[in-house]
Amino acid sequence: MRVFVSSTLGELAGERQAVARAISALRLTPVMFELGARPYPPQAVFQQYLAQSDVFIGVYWQRYGQLVPGGHVSGLEEEFELSGELPRLLYVKAPAPDRESRLADLLARIEHEASASYRSFRTPAELGRLVRDDLAVLLSERFTASEAAPAAPAQPPLPGGPRGPGRLPVSTTSLIGRERAIGEVARLLGRPRARLVTLTGPGGVGKTRLAVAVGERLQGRFGAGTVLVPLEPVTDPALVLAAIGRAAGADLARTGSPLEVLAETFGEGAWLLVLDNLEQVVQAAPDLGELLARCQGLAILATSRTALGLRAEREYPVPPLPTGSGAASVAVVAASPAVALFMDRARAVRPGFALTKDNAEAVAEICRRLDGLPLAIELAAARTRLLDPPALLDRLVSSLDALGTGAVDLPERQRTLRATVEWSVGLLEDPERSLLEVAAVFTGGWTIQAVAQVAGLDEDRALELSEALARHSLVYLDSTGPGSRTRMLKTVREFVAERLAARPDADQIGRRHAGYYQALAEQADRPLRGPGRSEWIERLGTEEGNLAAAVRWYLAHDPGPLPHLFRVLWLFWLQEDLEREAWSWAQQLLPAAGTLDPQAQAELAWAAAVLAVDGGDDAAALAARQRLAPLLAGIFDPFLHAVAQLAMAWSLPIDGDFDGALRQAAVSLEELRGQDEPVFTAMAAFTASSLQMALGRYDDAERDLREARDLAEPVGGDWLAAGFGVQPGILAVLRGRLDEARPLLDEALDLSLAAHSTQFVTLCLAGYAQLAFADGDPDRAALLQGAAESLRRRVGLPAWPNLRPVEGDLVAQVRHRLGDSRFDQAFSAGSGLTQQEAVAIVRDQRGTSTP
Repeated sequence: MRVFVSSTLGELAGERQAVARAISALRLTPVMFELGARPYPPQAVFQQYLAQSDVFIGVYWQRYGQLVPGGHVSGLEEEFELSGELPRLLYVKAPAPDRESRLADLLARIEHEASASYRSFRTPAELGRLVRDDLAVLLSERFTASEAAPAAPAQPPLPGGPRGPGRLPVSTTSLIGRERAIGEVARLLGRPRARLVTLTGPGGVGKTRLAVAVGERLQGRFGAGTVLVPLEPVTDPALVLAAIGRAAGADLARTGSPLEVLAETFGEGAWLLVLDNLEQVVQAAPDLGELLARCQGLAILATSRTALGLRAEREYPVPPLPTGSGAASVAVVAASPAVALFMDRARAVRPGFALTKDNAEAVAEICRRLDGLPLAIELAAARTRLLDPPALLDRLVSSLDALGTGAVDLPERQRTLRATVEWSVGLLEDPERSLLEVAAVFTGGWTIQAVAQVAGLDEDRALELSEALARHSLVYLDSTGPGSRTRMLKTVREFVAERLAARPDADQIGRRHAGYYQALAEQADRPLRGPGRSEWIERLGTEEGNLAAAVRWYLAHDPGPLPHLFRVLWLFWLQEDLEREAWSWAQQLLPAAGTLDPQAQAELAWAAAVLAVDGGDDAAALAARQRLAPLLAGIFDPFLHAVAQLAMAWSLPIDGDFDGALRQAAVSLEELRGQDEPVFTAMAAFTASSLQMALGRYDDAERDLREARDLAEPVGGDWLAAGFGVQPGILAVLRGRLDEARPLLDEALDLSLAAHSTQFVTLCLAGYAQLAFADGDPDRAALLQGAAESLRRRVGLPAWPNLRPVEGDLVAQVRHRLGDSRFDQAFSAGSGLTQQEAVAIVRDQRGTSTP
């Protein structure tokens, strides 16, 4: 199947690459002007390409494109007109402050005629996710339809629809009794001053389901996007903004201030954040208030057991479902929302179950005793698989009476829910109950293989017991990620975690859990350093919560394995923006370094050194280097010895010792060349190149850079390519090859934006500043350098020590050329730019064309 891609070429080059990758990932063929031979006029080429295509994708931003020869419209508009018989997927980039009037007219006509709908996007990576999702839906809904019932032309979802990692989940069961609440909350969020609405209520009352339903109702109102942020695994309020950033696809690489990155990501767009389970990190409320103050189009819908306490907050207490009164007719009982929910869930496990005069009173009494709490009702309804309502009520009453009430400082309904959960757990067979308790050790879900090993079972037995727990509605299968995982409702996990803590083998279970994820990290060690890194980065990403739990367990009980674990996981943390928490773990372990064996001491010193350099903590990096230097002679592992010297090379420029750093990098590079270590060898070659460049040795710098890129290319991935992509452009500028520099920098910028790397984007801006100065435009150089340095300060990203001299020399030369006053004025103007604005300024210099 052939998918035609229409857009201007120059301004959307990165987006075209992202679309091509998304199409190819679905085993379809991208049909793109630049991919084919062109011995004929461009108009004839794209007309033939369209005639042979099955799907049309249009991507638009600011430029209308060139008019076709002898015509009155551009190739962009003609392509759209010729695609009328094809399914269309249209995407419009925002913001677009300089959109040409003819393109604006075309988009307005498309919207007015309702011939197609389009979706908004902001980055190439986001566009790639949208295209992949929409094509998958189109294929399933249009091309697999039967001939007897041909599908209507596929249209993409409304703007603000599913958005990758933060997308709203697809409901698998009906939401009963909440239509009025959905409307009330939606109207509340529609008021001008109601940009923060908090759904409050006890656990199990259905806050999350209501929030998702409201998000679905309002998707058309929030054109920039609706993002679900599950905060259940987040226990540190300082990490809430980082969790929001990851869900929204923002780049938080090496950032000390996620607030600045989020403010730039959301800008003035109409975004809705659904923050779920905020109660355990309610101290993050001031950060959320600041985020709302900076982003005027942003709205937040939060779920929490308590209000946040912000002046801008509007609280909406979520009530239990109405349960009706006693001694009523079957029809009156059936009209109760709580009973309707019970019946719906009961029929799911017992088809044909009906409300009769013999069971109606018992069903109504069950719902009343459960106070109309949806989770409690669902757990009870699942028991109708084996019990009729009167028998179910007898057991429920008996169990609740035996339990009494919970702690007096818990909400009344929470005590009732705890009793319901305990009753449900009490119905399990001993092996089922044991596995449920063991599963409470996991954070963020688990695989059958993992729970089997931690529980000491074979996988077949673990699968059998897990299926039983799923039938009891105590665990559920989550297939939204890269692989199926089993999860547990939070309220259930809280209860069974108490039971786990009381078990005599609780410490053994914790040790087996930590050991399992230590072994998983060990499996990832070699692939992370070679061609398998992308697959393993994704796999470790799904286990982020369990890996963190394993590290915390080792910190508390057995720190011995941690230095090696830190060394293995550093590449994962580096790419996934997790270095800040990792640095805190390393700092906790450093006081115990003297109790470790020599190998562990060296690995811990290495981890401390690289994490401190990454975070821009120069003092800590120097201290770590002092710990690492005397250990070098005793390191007999060839790989560790080589990367330890590389860590030394990264920190020596902090003291200005570039010659010493180059010697260390050269030694590390030479040692790594004799090993099968493409990622670290590429890093060493890149380090040597940057140091050679800082010392003015451009031939040597180009040689080492070529080696770094040759090593990185087979490994693959946008992130690594972006990391090594900007330096060729800067080097070309320094060597006076300005015609080569711009396309190199353009490519690097596209890769950096696709990788969501603020660090690499700032390097690109600094490279464009070098180019502007060499091209005789010192004012523009000062502007772009100001933008680069200000962006780094705002997000806590200092320039890497080995790259600082080149930028420092540029600043000195530009200041000398312009004079202090003129330089300060231009630099200050650049400092006021957002990343988006700075990138737009750079891209304004690119040529744009259309086929």
